[in-house]
Amino acid sequence: MEKVGSFFRKVSAYLMVLVVPVTSLFMMVRGGTEKTDIKQDQVLLSAAAISDTHIKSSFIRTGILDLGMRDISQTVKPDLLMVTGDCTDNGNAEYWEAFAKSVGKADVAHKLVTFGNHDAWTSYDTPHDYGEAFDNYVKYGAQIMGREIDSVYFTYEINGYHFIVLGSDDTSTAATVSDEQLAWTESALAEAAADSAGKPIFVILHQPMNFTHAVGDNEHSSGINGDASEKLQAIMDRYENIFFISGHQHYGLSGEKQPNLMIEGFETVEKVGEHITSINLPSYEYGSYFTGGEPHIGQGVMIYVFADSVRLVGRNFALGSWLPDFDVTVPLT
Repeated sequence: MEKVGSFFRKVSAYLMVLVVPVTSLFMMVRGGTEKTDIKQDQVLLSAAAISDTHIKSSFIRTGILDLGMRDISQTVKPDLLMVTGDCTDNGNAEYWEAFAKSVGKADVAHKLVTFGNHDAWTSYDTPHDYGEAFDNYVKYGAQIMGREIDSVYFTYEINGYHFIVLGSDDTSTAATVSDEQLAWTESALAEAAADSAGKPIFVILHQPMNFTHAVGDNEHSSGINGDASEKLQAIMDRYENIFFISGHQHYGLSGEKQPNLMIEGFETVEKVGEHITSINLPSYEYGSYFTGGEPHIGQGVMIYVFADSVRLVGRNFALGSWLPDFDVTVPLT
C-alpha cells in the first residue's frame, strides 16, 4: 500500500509541472488577486498557513515554494508565515538548507516551522536517526524563526496571540506525543488562557487528532499514537477558542461549497469537543489529484483574526489567487 501511495505521489508531482502553467490564467481569473471584502483595518492578526512542502534540493520544488513566498511577500503580506510540518521530504541537512533558503525569501515579520514525520526521517531508508533529524530541525528552525529552540515543542507569541507548537517524539508516521509533552502542553495552555481572554489560542501539530478529518484509530491511517490523541483533546477542550492546526493528510481543501469527492467524511474545518476548531491544511507541494480536493499545487489558507471571529480563506499562493469555494468564519466565544 505504501508503494502504491508513493507511486501516486510521484505521478502527482510530475503532473503538477504540466498543470501549473496551463491553469495559471484560469485560476487568476477565477480567484482574482485581492480579497476586497476583508477589512484590513479590523484584522488583529493575519497568517499564511501552508503544510507539507516536502522540499528536496530539486529546483522544481523549491521554485514552486519560491512562487508562494513572493505572493506572501508582495500581495497578502501576513504577520506570520506558518509551515505545519513535512517542511522537507527527509530531514537531512541538504533538504533543510534548500527549504531555509526558499522560506528565507518571504518578507514576513514572524515565521513558524513545525516538525513533521518526514522531517524526523534522515533518508529514504530505515531505520532513521531521530537525533540527527532533531539536530537539523533545531539548527535550521532557529535560523528560519530567528529564535533558539531546544525541543520540537515550544511556545511563540505574536501580537498578543499565543501559538503552542507540538511535535512527534520519534520517527513513526503517526505522532508520538509523550506524557511529558502532554504535561507541558497543559501548562502552556493554562498560561496562554490566563493571558488570552476572548482571544483564539493556536495549537499546531503536523498530524491531526484521531477520529478527525477522516483519520481513524491509526490502523488504516495515521494521526497520533496510542491514547495521546484523546488526552490532548481533553486538555485542549478545557479552554475556549482553541484552534488546532495540522497537515499530513494531503486531502485538499473541503467544505460545504467544495465537498471532497473521494475521501468520505473529510472536511478541512471541524468542530471537535466543546471548544476546539480543528483545521487540516492541504499539501502545498502535492496537488490533490487522487484525493478529491482542489487539484492545483500551492494551496494553503489565509487566517484572519478579528475581535469576534477567525476567518479562513483558501488561497493558491503559487498562483497568487484566491480559492472562492473555501471561505469559513468561526465565531469566538
